[in-house]
Parts: sequence; structure tokens; C-alpha cells
Amino acid sequence: MLKWKKTADLDSKTFFSSWQAYTVLVLAMGAMMFFGVCHPDGGRVFMPSGAAASVDGVDISLMDFRRAHIALSTQMQQQYKDKFDPVTQGVSEQALNGLVENLVLYVEATKNGIYASEEEVEKIVAEAPIFRNEQGKFEPTLFDRYLKSQGHTEKSLTEELKRNIVANKLRTLITNTYRSSDKVAEINYQLDQTKLNLDYARLDQNSASVKIAPADLEKFFKEGGEEKVKEYYEKNKSEFQEDQKVRARHILFAFQGARAASGEGAKRTKEQAKQLAEKVLAEAKSGDFAKLAEKYTDEPSGKTKGGDLGFFRKDQMVKEFADVAFSLQPGQVSQVVETPFGYHIIKVETVQQAKSVTLEQAKNDIAEKLITKERLPALLEEKAKASLAALKEGKASDLVWKETGEFPLSARAIPGGIGPDPAVRKAVLSLKKSGELYPEALAVNGSYYILRLKSRSEADLSKLDSKQKEQLANSSRFMEAYGIWTSLSGDLRKKYETNKKIYMNAEYLNYDARLRGGKTEGDG
Repeated sequence: MLKWKKTADLDSKTFFSSWQAYTVLVLAMGAMMFFGVCHPDGGRVFMPSGAAASVDGVDISLMDFRRAHIALSTQMQQQYKDKFDPVTQGVSEQALNGLVENLVLYVEATKNGIYASEEEVEKIVAEAPIFRNEQGKFEPTLFDRYLKSQGHTEKSLTEELKRNIVANKLRTLITNTYRSSDKVAEINYQLDQTKLNLDYARLDQNSASVKIAPADLEKFFKEGGEEKVKEYYEKNKSEFQEDQKVRARHILFAFQGARAASGEGAKRTKEQAKQLAEKVLAEAKSGDFAKLAEKYTDEPSGKTKGGDLGFFRKDQMVKEFADVAFSLQPGQVSQVVETPFGYHIIKVETVQQAKSVTLEQAKNDIAEKLITKERLPALLEEKAKASLAALKEGKASDLVWKETGEFPLSARAIPGGIGPDPAVRKAVLSLKKSGELYPEALAVNGSYYILRLKSRSEADLSKLDSKQKEQLANSSRFMEAYGIWTSLSGDLRKKYETNKKIYMNAEYLNYDARLRGGKTEGDG
């Protein structure tokens, strides 16, 4: 057990001087919230059994996983907002993989004599601002509150911090082995400060048309085209079969415990939500539904869209909602409908009936599509070369020119959709004089680009001072070292997986899906 009380003697100057140590604590911190997530109906959720994972006999516990899962969920929810879905975005798997990768580094580091002492852990805790009171002194009550909120004991927090310290030491050891010269700094300066601007003409699939005569179709079918058409039809059935779709608006009345409830909706009781829904229903039957949705709905995006959900298939909505929506006629408004998200009033605006096109009906269209796909690349290349030749001869052309805008030589992708292809970047960077045409039409993702240099301004090395040079050298060192570190981390994990020293519990990998109540791999 660590002696945390002695840390109260440290003053505020100490913890501000060790931001690197604080970073290690941040790595150990999840979202500040209490454990014990419940279903919307108030019942306790399924909790996985056993260790979440292990690396060479060292376990990752349930609480380790929960902390990582909550932290990642919180981060992704802030990023994706109402589009956040833990199942489709694989939060469980990402959280567990992150823990495993960090543990692999810890295990490998300790095998190579890298350790963390209790004194190092104490120093990190002592220097963490979150455990300081207004006077800058360590506050035991703040520390105890943190332990409870994270489901930690002093022992488990110490172990987690030690793992992060050791992994951080290994990372530092690897990255500090790389050095960068002044020459590299000068090259990077030239790449960053040399700027280009291009005129470009893009010829895509719409720039050429393939003319297909009846004789072409006849020849195609005689030369084995029937099988090709059938194969295309079987592989792309969704193109010829469309499920029934409905376009609808809805007004959502959320309540405490409802799925994804937030804001005012999360404060409302279930009974209050139902009463409000019944009240608004009377207006919705004859009033302006979109305006009512903007005023009342608890769905954030619905407030700006008048509750419009666009077109959707039946399987895209929860069953309770879908069953009602697909039973209504255009213009009809539903009664109050309850789903896991709350109470809804639904208005159907349009119904698109299911439709299906047979192979026989689609045969000629598919054949034309296949012939076009086969002929178009050569036709497009021919047109691009002809257009470029005409430009070189000073002849008028129907090319539409656009401008990339200024970009540095160091750009990873050329603007204007020209992209990151190394061969294309090399071609672009070879242009030196304003008005210079690149001698070839460049193929990029099925299109052709004709390039002309509009302007190029070279870097002025005399403006590179010693401070900038040092910063560029450090930046180069970091980037190269990061690449080395990423490669090493991946190689280490592969080694442990090959040697069967990594175990990952399927219950944890499928944690979010099981919370939702879906059947997952490994379920009976």
C-alpha cells in the first residue's frame, strides 16, 4: 500500500514541473463517472465473465475494460454525437485491442529490464492537478473520490500506472534512438516553403461516351456474354430488387431511462412524456407537423429538419416504430407509439413500393453496362492524349480548367482530387516554369488529368534561422521515430499472437452487442 499522505507536503511548483509524469496519469484515466450501467427499464446489465484478455499470463480485468470502454465511448460520443453507435463503430473491440497493445508493450519491456517503482507512481499522483485543492496541496478526499468513480483500489491504480510508466519508458527509449541532421531540416524547410499552384483539366467517365449498336450487343452475347450478364445479375441483386421504403416525420418524447435520452428529455418521467405526447397528438392530427416537431421533438437533428427521417426500409428502424410506420398511408398520423427511445408520433409522407427487375428484363441494360466498362478506359485515354496533343500544338480545346490553389511541395495529397499517388506527386513536383505542361496525361483512379504549372515560388533558405532549424529537426526526428515505434508495436503484437500468448475474451469483444440484446458470435 502506498503512503499517499506524504505527498501532501509537495507544493504547486513541483507538479507543474513534471508534465510528462502527468501525461502517464492521463493515460490511466477514463471518463469520470460511476460504474454500474443499467438497462433503460432499470435492470442491471449483463457483465462479461472472467478476464477481459491476457498477455503472456498477465490479465486485463473487467474493471480495466470498463474504464477503457467508458473513456472511448465518451470520446466517440462527443465526436459523432447522434450518429454514435457503439456496435457498428466497434467500441468494445477498439477498447480491448488498445488495452492488449499497451499490455504487450509492458510485458515486453519488463522482459528487457524496464520497470517502474512505487516512488515513480507516488510522484505522478502527487503532481496531478486533479488531486490538488485550491491551495495547490494534495487532497486525499479528491483522490479517494477518483478511486471510487473509476472502480479502482490503490493497488489497482498503482498497477495500471506502473504499466503505463513502463510502456512510456520503452516508447521513449525507442524514439530517442533516432537522430535528425541539419541537412534534413533544410530539406524539410524547402519542402514546406516551396509553393506550387496548378491549372488542371480532368477527364472522367462523363467526358467520353461509348456508342453501342444492336450489332455490338449481338456480338457480345455470341461471345459468351450471357454468362457474364447472369454473373453480374447474381452479384448485384440489390441493384434490381428494391425493398419497400417509407418517408416519414416523427416527434420524439424522451424520458428518464430511455435509450439515448438527453437534455430536457432525460429529466422527464415516463408518465410526463406520455401525457405530453397525447397532448401534442391532438395538434399533430390537423396542424403543421414539421413545426410541431421543431418545437417538441427530443431528437436533436429533428429540431432542424422538422422531424424528417428521409426514406428508410423496415429493417432500419426498431420494430415498434417500423410496424406502425409501414402500416400507415401517405398523409396519415399515428397514435402515440412507444419504443426504447421514448414515445413517438409518426406521420408518413411517401410510400415507395417494393420493385423487382428480372434477369430477362435487365439483360440488355447489363450487357451495355459491361461493354461500356470494357471500352471506356481506352476511349478516355485516347481522348486525353488527343486533348493534350492539341494543347501542345496551340489548338483550341474544349477542356475545362480549374485551379488547385497554392500548396507546398511537402503536401501529402495534391488538391483538386489529384490525390496522394506517389507517381503523380513526382510528376507534379517536376514542373518548374509557369505555363509548363506536364508532357503526359496522368491516370488517377479511372480519370485522366492534364496539368499545367500556374506558379511556383521557391523556398528562401536564408530565412531559415537556428531556432526553426532545430524545430524542423525535432519534428523530423519525431515523425521518423513514430514510424519506427508503430512498426515495432505491430511486430511485437504479431509475435505474441503467433506464439499464442494473447487471449481475448469473446464476451468482451461483443460487449456492446450483448448489451443491446443482440445475438453475437459465441452465443448459443
